[in-house]
Amino acid sequence: MHPWRERLARWFTPLARRMPLSPNVITLIAFALNLIGAACLAYGGQRPSLFLVAIIFIAISGLADAFDGIVARVQNKTSRFGDFLDHCADRVGDTLLAACWLYGNNVRQPLAMAGIIMTMLNGYIGTQIEATYGERNYESIGRGEFVLGIIILPIVSYSLFTNGWQALQFARLTVAEWLAVIVLLFALYGVVQRVRVAIRLERS
Repeated sequence: MHPWRERLARWFTPLARRMPLSPNVITLIAFALNLIGAACLAYGGQRPSLFLVAIIFIAISGLADAFDGIVARVQNKTSRFGDFLDHCADRVGDTLLAACWLYGNNVRQPLAMAGIIMTMLNGYIGTQIEATYGERNYESIGRGEFVLGIIILPIVSYSLFTNGWQALQFARLTVAEWLAVIVLLFALYGVVQRVRVAIRLERS
């Protein structure tokens, strides 16, 4: 997803120069949109259309999350608190999105907890690498891939619930639970990648 960060920076820079809102306010707006999206995911099992509504809020939030950093750099408003706020909002927002999607799809508790923990751990290690070594690294599976995944998953959920397939099982797992396993494995892979990045940075 790193090339897209550079493209978004080019596309949004003209708007960022004229943006009257501060980067921290944009961060909070992105976080609020994530909260709304998470609520939609949690109740999507009762009203499947909410899965699609969630995508709108999550997508706009993802763009706003990229935009706040661009505004900060273009307007020379970067700050340590802004970086702290951005990371906190990302970690809390990602955890809520994952938890609410798992809850809305009735993923059984042990698998849901494992998915939430690995999502949190992957994000935490990425943040800790920056805190320890003073640089951001986009080589591994990170938040960009997570946002893309959390946009695709509700589409599948909507199809399952509208067709009455949400309870179908394969090898004792529902389709949503198999998707949760895939998310869990990708998060685990991201953790391994980031640990390797930390080892490489330490050696250099």
